[in-house]
Amino acid sequence: MLFKKAEIDNVGPLASLCVNFPKADDSPKPLIVVGENGSGKSIFLAHLVNTLVVGKQEVYEDVEVEKGKVFKYRSPNYIKSGESYSFSSVEFESGEKVQEWQLSLTRNEFEEKLGYTAPRREWNQIPGTEYSHFISSFRGNLENTKKIFKQQCCLYFPVNRFEEPGWLNLTNLKSKASYTELKKITGYSNRDIICTSPLKNNINWLLDLIFDRQAFDIQTHNVTLPVQGNPNPPMIPVFAGYRGQSSNIYEAVLQVIRVILNEEGNIRLGAGTRQNRQISVMKDEQVWVPNLFQLSTGEVQLVNLFLSIIRDYDLSEGEFNNLNDIKGVVIIDEIDAHLHAVHQKDVLPKLIKSFPNVQFIVTSHAPLFLLGMEQEFGEDGFEIINLPNGKKVAANDFSEFIAAYEAFKETTKHREEIFSEIQEHSKPIVFVEGDYDIRYLNKAAEFLGKTNLLDCIQLKDGDGFGNLDKIWKSYNNSVSEVLPNKIILLYDCDTNKQDIQKNLVFKRVLPSIVDNPISIGIENLFSEDTINKIEGENPQYIDIHEESSKRVRGVETNIPASKTVNKDEKGNMCSWLCENGTAEDFSGFETAFNIIESIING
Repeated sequence: MLFKKAEIDNVGPLASLCVNFPKADDSPKPLIVVGENGSGKSIFLAHLVNTLVVGKQEVYEDVEVEKGKVFKYRSPNYIKSGESYSFSSVEFESGEKVQEWQLSLTRNEFEEKLGYTAPRREWNQIPGTEYSHFISSFRGNLENTKKIFKQQCCLYFPVNRFEEPGWLNLTNLKSKASYTELKKITGYSNRDIICTSPLKNNINWLLDLIFDRQAFDIQTHNVTLPVQGNPNPPMIPVFAGYRGQSSNIYEAVLQVIRVILNEEGNIRLGAGTRQNRQISVMKDEQVWVPNLFQLSTGEVQLVNLFLSIIRDYDLSEGEFNNLNDIKGVVIIDEIDAHLHAVHQKDVLPKLIKSFPNVQFIVTSHAPLFLLGMEQEFGEDGFEIINLPNGKKVAANDFSEFIAAYEAFKETTKHREEIFSEIQEHSKPIVFVEGDYDIRYLNKAAEFLGKTNLLDCIQLKDGDGFGNLDKIWKSYNNSVSEVLPNKIILLYDCDTNKQDIQKNLVFKRVLPSIVDNPISIGIENLFSEDTINKIEGENPQYIDIHEESSKRVRGVETNIPASKTVNKDEKGNMCSWLCENGTAEDFSGFETAFNIIESIING
């Protein structure tokens, strides 16, 4: 019961956003939302949280927002500047949907004065005299709605979440545990979607967990106590470990704590005495962490985030044997808040990966977190979208690294740490004029033994020499001084450009091979023998222009015969050559590899 799709039109900075939440087989992929301040990240999350709150209002009485009231303001004041309406829709995989319209005029006035024709069929559901309309299908699908909120976790951690540090003297109330008080009343979940300060709830829940494990999950087996001369020796119970639901949850908690504290050894939780009921961490039966909730601010944030997920699912009706069983939706605004670089890059991705069936939707400003996610999940194991346009981006997109480096370059403490990570993970980028160039270069690398060279770079489609010029203009300034690695713009031979360099940005032109029959494009690198072979097999790929003459102002000019690749057959010719070509056919590409090699090794 996960989110399937979200659409937002004309809300704040979001003009036209459509997000299809990613999955791999039946498991959700983490979705990371990035973008500058003011790009709409929190607005996007607000629509998702609003949907959860509306759904929970149909199932439970103890909702953070009173029934009939709203979590997120619904008002025409939030329509994007210059637009006349806004629309949003959030849909679950099970079909439940929440939609909202806001109009600057009533629907009737809208249609009469603006001549507006509805782009969506839902438009016709808006009453003619209304400025806004809210639609929720939760009530009509109550059984599915109950499953969303009763059989999985649904949590939102806002950016203003905060716990008092352990050293702050508040008579130490927040660091002592007491047993959880749960209302056993129909319609009460004893759970909150919105978690701003879950520390006390987590402490009390852990105390319950430790008590239940000791009281209900302890296992024994009887051992005969030999007594000389006694034909019926007594049996005594011997401790044989723990087994049960509480033990499963307890082990899941330890799994999270091990990741956060980077400890694989023999650890367990301790509860302290009645006079000082603190939750401690024991290592090899010695007190290692006297109070779990008096760690560093960042570590406590991580403990509370991920224990809250376990606690919320424990209070649901879902089955719990291990972390893989936990299902649900977890939304976190600025997940990297208060975290050191090591926690961003190494710890946080491992924790997220520990919950493979939870749909994580998070915002972040931390390039190191994105690098850590790529390292832990691989390039295809998660998804990053950039707001306000919603475009998918790669973890090592260099614009993100430039922003990070600019932000920290005056701070000695962070400069070397962050920039070294950027240097380690960001490869030089080689922009070429088109996709066919990339395919030819990849095939040539196989034949010419240059695959190791391609592994060291990122080949990107520049979409024509005109766009390569735009890239050059973007970096022909001081930005080129702080790039994390080299950028090479590789032009075809016919573009009449000159080789030039600006700091780490290089403009290079493939030299023209005059003896080869094709004079335009990357196909100039193919020899006469190769082109003749292509003509023999696929004459439709090559256009021939016979020798001709023309007269301009009385002057006769001879135009020699020439050959070109038919523009509609470029793709077919590329596919044929990549399938049937030989090392000799691709020998001309040695020139391109020499150019790239000389720059990245220079």
